[in-house]
Amino acid sequence: MSPFSHLPCWTIMNCAEDKECPAKLNPHKDCWEVFSEVDSTAFNICQDCIVFLSRQEESVLSHQEMEQIMMRKGIDISTMAFPCRGRIDH
Repeated sequence: MSPFSHLPCWTIMNCAEDKECPAKLNPHKDCWEVFSEVDSTAFNICQDCIVFLSRQEESVLSHQEMEQIMMRKGIDISTMAFPCRGRIDH
């Protein structure tokens, strides 16, 4: 599992703070569970989603690839704490 897997989907996706979203209203569930309740075809989209990929036991993305994707999205990962690793210092 990726060290990013503990982050909420809205952080990984860099959603606007004020954006309302069913996933934010149900933070105890994985976002694909929330959206599959709204739209049963949503999981087809989720299979390619970085949030879904980060939470798989055997992620196809390395930690470095996840960092690069998040940095490209404009997410400051330098201040985030990760289980067993502490902060990321570059």
